[in-house]
Amino acid sequence: MNAINQLLDTLKIEANVHHNGQYCGDWAVDTSGSQKMTFHVVSKGKCFFKFDGEAIELNEGDAVFMPSDAQHCVTNLLSSNLTVNTSQALPMTQAVEDESTGLVCGNFAHQHPVFEKLVTQMPKLIVVRHNDKDAMGRIVELILEESRGSNQHTNVLLNRLADCLFYLLVRSHLDVSNGVFAAFAHPQLNIAMELIHQQDCSQRLSLDDLASAASMSRSAFSNLFKEVVEQSPMDYLTQWRMTQAYRWLADDGITTLDAALRCGYESESSFSKAFKRVMGIGPGQARRD
Repeated sequence: MNAINQLLDTLKIEANVHHNGQYCGDWAVDTSGSQKMTFHVVSKGKCFFKFDGEAIELNEGDAVFMPSDAQHCVTNLLSSNLTVNTSQALPMTQAVEDESTGLVCGNFAHQHPVFEKLVTQMPKLIVVRHNDKDAMGRIVELILEESRGSNQHTNVLLNRLADCLFYLLVRSHLDVSNGVFAAFAHPQLNIAMELIHQQDCSQRLSLDDLASAASMSRSAFSNLFKEVVEQSPMDYLTQWRMTQAYRWLADDGITTLDAALRCGYESESSFSKAFKRVMGIGPGQARRD
C-alpha cells in the first residue's frame, strides 16, 4: 500500500469544484470536454443523468463520476431537447418559490501522462447513492453540508473534500485483474513493486534484483510480470523513474542534466530520449508545462 500511495501522490491529482448552485424551471447541463475526470453531486432535489443512451434518476445526496470524461447530460426532464448550459444557476442560499435542483460540479485535474493509464482501469461511470453508509457516502454528506451554506461556486474546503472522494474512488473501483495495481496486490509481484517504488532512482536496479525480491527465477518473474502488468519489468522501472523525473522537471524546474543524474543516467541525451519515449514529450516541454 505504501507504493500505491507513493504512485498516487506523484500524479498530484487535485479536485476543482467549478459550480455550486441551484437550477429552477427546465434546464440541462453538460460539463464534458475538459479531458478530466468529471463529477456531479446532487445537493438538493432530484434530476436525471443521461449517459450512453440511459437515463438514471438521481436524488439529493447521490453522486456520479465519469473517469473518461464521456459526454453526458444532467437535466430535470426525462425527455427533452433542451439546449445544454443555457440556464442561469442561482446561489444555494437564495430562497426560491419553485422546486429547484442543487448541483455541485467539478473535475479532477492532473498534469501527468501516467494518469491516463489509471483511468483505463476504472469504469466509464460510477454512481454513489445517498444511502451508502461507507466512507464515500460520508464524504458526500460533508460536501452537501458545505455546499448548502456557501454562495460561492467553489471554495477550498469543497475542493479538499472532493480530493478525498477521488482516493476513495480509486481504492473502491480500480480494476485489479491486470495492470499496475494488480501487481501491487499480487502475492509474488508486490514485493518487487515495493522495491521499484522505494529504491532511490539514482541507484541501479537490475532484473536479477527484482526476481530475487519475488523469490523467482529471472525468466519466470519476467513472464509473470509481463502477464499481469502488460509491460516488461525494466520497461515499468523506466516508466516509474520518468514519472518521478516529470515531477522534478515540471514542479521544481530542475535542468535536464540534473534529472538525468537523479535517474541514474550518465548521459543527458540518453535520458532525454528515454523520457520522450515514455512520456511522449521532451524534458524541456515538461519543465515549461
